Parts: sequence; structure tokens; C-alpha cells
Amino acid sequence: MDDKADSIKVIFEPEGRTVHVAPGTTILQAASQAEIMLETPCGGKGHCGKCRVRVSSGAAPPTPADEKIFSKRLLAHGMRLACQHRVTAPIVVEVPEEARFFGQKILVDGIRNDVALDPTFRKAFITVPAATLEDQSSDFDRLKRQLAPLSAQQLAALSIIRDLPGSLTDWHNELTVVMQEHHIVALEAGNTATACYGVAVDIGTTTVVGMLVDLCTGTQCMVASRINPQVPRGDDVISRLTYIRDDHTGLKDLHERIVGCINEIVAELCEKSGIVPDSIYELTAVGNTTMSHILLGVNPGKLAESPFAAVVRESVAVKAAEMGVRINPRGSVYVAPNIAGFVGGDTVGVILATGMMHGQGNRLAIDIGTNGELVLASHGRVVSCSTAAGPAFEGARIKQGMRAANGAIDKVFFNEAVEFTTIGGQPPRGICGTGLIDSVAEMVRTGVVDYTGRIINPDEAPLPGFLKSRIVADGDSNDFILVESEKAHSGHAIRLTQRDVREVQLAKGAMRAGIEILMSELGVTAQDIDEIYLAGAFGNFIRESMARQIGLLPDVSPKKIKFVGNAAGTGARMLLMAKPCRAEADMISTSVRYVELAGRPDFQQAFMMSMLFPGAA
Repeated sequence: MDDKADSIKVIFEPEGRTVHVAPGTTILQAASQAEIMLETPCGGKGHCGKCRVRVSSGAAPPTPADEKIFSKRLLAHGMRLACQHRVTAPIVVEVPEEARFFGQKILVDGIRNDVALDPTFRKAFITVPAATLEDQSSDFDRLKRQLAPLSAQQLAALSIIRDLPGSLTDWHNELTVVMQEHHIVALEAGNTATACYGVAVDIGTTTVVGMLVDLCTGTQCMVASRINPQVPRGDDVISRLTYIRDDHTGLKDLHERIVGCINEIVAELCEKSGIVPDSIYELTAVGNTTMSHILLGVNPGKLAESPFAAVVRESVAVKAAEMGVRINPRGSVYVAPNIAGFVGGDTVGVILATGMMHGQGNRLAIDIGTNGELVLASHGRVVSCSTAAGPAFEGARIKQGMRAANGAIDKVFFNEAVEFTTIGGQPPRGICGTGLIDSVAEMVRTGVVDYTGRIINPDEAPLPGFLKSRIVADGDSNDFILVESEKAHSGHAIRLTQRDVREVQLAKGAMRAGIEILMSELGVTAQDIDEIYLAGAFGNFIRESMARQIGLLPDVSPKKIKFVGNAAGTGARMLLMAKPCRAEADMISTSVRYVELAGRPDFQQAFMMSMLFPGAA
């Protein structure tokens, strides 16, 4: 029987890729089947308009969501939202570049934090003496005596004991013992003691980074990264929680996607390093609380509703085979502990990597990703909170926003002209988070935007001509032309709209208000802060002067601001390399006090004040 008999043909241009899908499948789902990833910041709800495609042949009538996004002219031209248009007949779909999820610039490096090597897994090559009439001790006793210098006690599963006689005979009493703490987990032929590796993984909402570490030396051998394949199900954790709630297969789908992604990363690390997966004995993972739950296959649905309680806070260790992670099947997967519903193991990793809980002084850690996590440590007291700041800084909800991919405007300067740089040096396609902060900061500094966030009218203030000419009316508000049409990749001008500026205000207002609440909780002022750690991809690439200009960061000396890169990834590596770091992670998980911002009157007041631009001209 032909599997395609009841399916419908969908052709994607310009690639010319063809897939056959069941009737009722959305174009977004068909694109995923064709391995074409589209932008879906709203999680396929039809709100953001980023997944716009043109159905050049076989277009069905527009949906209500289409009619809200597109003009009648564009609808007649075949423009549709891929997440809303369902395939009922053969169609040809043209996918414009602005709708494509371009490979994001992924931050893989973090601060260097050397720890004494003390991994959970160790290997030892030994020669087991043969039994004699004078020494009739058991095979297992004689094996344990050889391991005594390494461990005072050894335990072994029944399967190991059953295999021991044959192993000693076949391998002429020479073998390598694989130990996890005091447990013998495997016996290997010959001397494989130097082939002992682990992988540390940072599971971000948008990106996933894996680091291969030699557990014999502590050397980081290789790094590999991927876009998180859960992205088509929503750009943020709320979208994914909603997907899990609304689709009974949602949790299984997201779990399989992240495990598959990790397996791809492991395969790449092995291929590039020339090792086999069986020589990897442990994988450590950090991620926000939702990502950790999904990795474990635990339903995180309660995080979407008050009181936002997690199912599990503690660290969890499971056998790799049980998880479906393709390292040595006798190996282990360790998932870092969380702090609260919206402050997870990735924040534990940041705290661990920066060492901010140790010593005196006041230290603030800011991890700005798809979600924003804040931690303030003051003389042994530590508080944390989470703010919904990420979407705008990731390019979502911005009319011509995009991720930090090739062609994204990442730096902006107003000198005697509007100047900019793009990632990869390519013609500008849109604007990413750092470019957005730069643009708004420069507009605030020069007076194009007033302290309330309004783009002023051209004749309202004495602006230089090169700025005045870029302010254009759009209904009841104004836009600012950042890139002229002839310089843009698409041939259409790249603008910042009044709504874009408001989105920046909302995002930076939430972050700054969270900082103010944490400082209030511990009685700390901006002048008291000794160090600010900026973590994550956005934090690593942002210009601190621009962040201070718009009021995102407290007004502190630039010397106090440190860029710590992928500190969460560094924390994951530390958890892999040293058992004491796991004890410290458990301590962090229980001792950091989480501050819930929802419903607090002081947060609402701080938020309203933080939305203003203090440095406006």
C-alpha cells in the first residue's frame, strides 16, 4: 500500500523541497518535516506574524489570524501565517528569508574557574593475581585488594560479579575497572584507563552547548552547539508550558527533541575528537527549571500557574540508558538542582562559576537570555528572582527584530551619521538584541526619544539633520529609519517603531525593577555594589555603556562590570569535574532565597519608574 495515497504534496521554494503530509497539517509542521525552521516567537499561536510565508499555488482562504496581520493586498498575493494555514490541497510555499530561523550566534565560552579534579567516575588498570593454594581468596576479594589504594570500599552489581570469572580468564587477569564513587560499574578488557570522558551540557531555552572533558586530566577537549530543537514549539518557557498543557503529546515531543539534540552533540564531539561514545561515562546538565523537568520527562505544568511550584528541586542522577542518552550505557546523567520555579540549575551554575557566594562584599549576577535571572549576594545572604525580560532582547516582538544571526545589526553608533555593524559583515536583515539596546540608547542620548520613551516629532527639538530626516510618521506615532532601503538586504528600510521602543522599555523596566527589589531586600544601594557579573550570550555581547544609558544596569563604575560569558556552562563543567562542586550546588539550591515578584506592590511601583529613560537628552 502506498503511504502517500492519502497524503498531500507540499513544495517549499526556493529549495524545491517536497514533503507529503496528512490533511490538516499546518505549513509550520510541514516545514519542520522538510527541515526548514521558521521563526515562531509566539509558539505558533498566530500572534507575532514572524512565520509569514507566501502560498503561490493552492492557497486556502485566510484565517482570522491572517486577516489581523496582513493587508487585503498581501492576502490576495498569497501571504499566510505558516502556523495557522492548514494544508487541504497540494500547495507551493515560498519562504522569505525574514521568516527563516537563521543559525544563531551561540556563546560557548565562559569564565575560567579551575577546580581540583575529583570526578565521580574513575578508571584503573589492574592485574589481578591468580588464586593459589596459599591464597584461596575469592576472585572479587583479589580484585578489590588491587583497588584498595584508590578506594577503601568497593561494591559491585550482581552482573559484574557474574561476569568476573570469564573476564579474568579471557583477559588473562589484566583488565580496567570503571568505578563510580565506591561502585564498580564496568569491567573492560586490557588497559583503557586513559579513555575516560564526560560531557557538560548547558540547555538554554534557545541554544544548547556541550563540552567534552577528559576526566583523567580535566582538559576541555571540544565544544559543540545547536539551536534548541524545541524552539518551533515556542520561543520561551511559557509557550512550551502551554504546549505541554494543550497537547497530550507535548511533553513527550519536547523530551525527545532535547534528548535527540544532546545525542547529536555527543556524536559530533566524538567524531571531532576521535573517541567512541562508550568512553563517555557521565553527562552533567544545567538548565532553567522547565528545561530540567522536560529533560527528565517530568511534567512541568505546575510552573505555569500560581504558586509556580516545581515537581523536583533536588539534583537528579539517572542511568544514561534509562534516559536514552547515547554515552556508555552504564554511565550516568546528572541534572543540576534548581532554586525555584523560574530560577533553575543554570543559575546555580552561574553562582557556582562566579563564586559570588564566597567572601564579603556585594555582588550582582545578571543572566539575560530568553528569560532574565538575577542573583544578589551580600555578605553571605543571597536572594534571586526571575523577570520576563528576554523576548524583546532576543528580537521577538520587535517588528524587524531577529536573533543574533548573520546579517543582524549588533552595534549602532550615532556620530555624524547613523553607523552600524552586522554579524558576519553581511547586509543588514534586521536587528538583534544588542543592536536594539544600542539604537534606543543612542536615540535617548541624542533626544530622538524623550524620557517617557516617545519618539519625538522632527521639529520638536533641535536635532541634527541626519537624525531629523529619519523620523517619519506612522499613524499617530513616529518611526525611526535605522537603515535606508538601498542598504538593507531585503530592499526595504529597517525601522524602529514606537512599539519597538515600548517593548525595550518593558523589558529593561522588568530587569531593572527586579534588581531594585533584590537590593531593597538586602538593604543594598547601587553605590554599595562591588561587582556586577553579566552572563549569557546577550550579557556577553552588550555594551555596558549603552545598558547604563537606558537604565538597564545600575549606575556603577564600568570597572565593576565583568563579562563572564557562558557561566552556566562553566558551572556544568565544574559539576562534571569535581564532586565537591555538587555538594556546593546542593547548598546553593537550598540557601538562595527566591523572591517572587508577581503581585508585589513595590515591584509594580519600581517597574513603572524603571520604564523611564533617566539619561534622556
